[in-house]
Amino acid sequence: MLRNASRGVIRVSEKNPRYFEYKGKEILLITSAEHYGAVVSRNFDYVAYFDMLAEYGLNYTRIYPGAIIEPQGMWLVEDNLAPGTDMIVPWARSDVPGYAGGGNKFDLYKWDAAYFERLDDFLIQAEKRGIFVEICFFNCQNKPYWVLSPLHKDANIQGVGECDHIGFQMLDDGALVREQCRYIEKIMLETNKFDNVIYEFVDEPTLMLTPSHKAYHWIEKQFELAISVEEKLPKKHMLTQQLEIGVDFAGDDRAAFIVTQYLQLSSRQVGGVAALNNVYCYNKPIELNETAYVPSWYDREHTAIARLEAWEFMVGGGASFNQLNGYFVTSNPSGEHIINRKILNGLRNLRAFLEGMDFSAMSRDTRTVRAVSRGASVNMISDGGRQYALYMHHSFPVIGGQTYYEPEYSVYEPVITLSLPEGAYTVMFIEPETLNVLGETAVTGGSDAVRLTCPRYTLDIAAKIIKTN
Repeated sequence: MLRNASRGVIRVSEKNPRYFEYKGKEILLITSAEHYGAVVSRNFDYVAYFDMLAEYGLNYTRIYPGAIIEPQGMWLVEDNLAPGTDMIVPWARSDVPGYAGGGNKFDLYKWDAAYFERLDDFLIQAEKRGIFVEICFFNCQNKPYWVLSPLHKDANIQGVGECDHIGFQMLDDGALVREQCRYIEKIMLETNKFDNVIYEFVDEPTLMLTPSHKAYHWIEKQFELAISVEEKLPKKHMLTQQLEIGVDFAGDDRAAFIVTQYLQLSSRQVGGVAALNNVYCYNKPIELNETAYVPSWYDREHTAIARLEAWEFMVGGGASFNQLNGYFVTSNPSGEHIINRKILNGLRNLRAFLEGMDFSAMSRDTRTVRAVSRGASVNMISDGGRQYALYMHHSFPVIGGQTYYEPEYSVYEPVITLSLPEGAYTVMFIEPETLNVLGETAVTGGSDAVRLTCPRYTLDIAAKIIKTN
């Protein structure tokens, strides 16, 4: 039986298990979130950050609680996961100098009360604004990161963590695994009282070429631990694990939903659109929780890229979307920037578009669209014969270390051929960037050759098709 959360806690919907519900209502998780360091970066003002998300109706964020710290300047000049001497993590500092990131080493046998006070308030402030928090315990370590982790042998006074960065994702170092488990248990004990929390175990577990079977068994141990911890606690939360080549918990009943990153297959990542095409059959919510990182390694048109990724995935049947956003930093925690506001607005529009329909009755639809006269990526969800939501764009995925879209601007007026059941339908064409209505028409179903001519647009278009009688 699928492990689900307690009633009252964010959980898998009973009405449609491909979506989430909260307090008895189906919800979508859509956001553009900071780089996972909002808690470990002591001086990051997460209230200002949450206020900006809430202004645009965005309701989700992710954090790494402290096991992974990045080198300064690796991705951005200012990076929340590279807080330097502003770092605060679950473990208290010792009196012994020599931590590679500055200051004293950590004492793994002492918890830092100030950290847990900050984590507690972070979750309180998120909950007040209707924001859900995915706590991801680990990311794969790579060589530059590993020396900065408090669990590295040179970063703590116990000398725990004698393996290399690959060994971090295995069960071979018994002392390290014990501390990893203590860390998971402590975080879960401290956060069990919250209803707005989700637990994910490991991002990118085999990205650094950790042997797949060893990473799998390491994560399996974390599932077993988390379930045993919550058996003794009042609330049960959803547990999940990213789908990656060599590590596949998509069909595992302990995983409440399926996590993906990026768009297509990239390196060892199984992308969100690929998952919609290949693991939708498991009848679980699918999440896309990392995308082209703006304005870090993606230096092109930020506004369009965020919109294309989000609309394609969510109107294709996704349940949760997080665009990785480097505009939110300590010196500018609200992410105030004209481009960022456009990004956030595009995501607000997406949520409004979907929530303007009975989305919880809909599921991925790959049969209604039979043809498009000009090449395009088309995705759709529907409640067959009653309502349809369609999104189409003219871009192509660039595949390298990560995948992202290269927008192909032109003048488009394609004809779409649909298969619609008998009845009368109203079609409303919508501009995703603004939610402006571009046109409205009526069609009659009853064949596999119902033709729709789209109004003119330059990159992407959405449509609602509603049966009227």
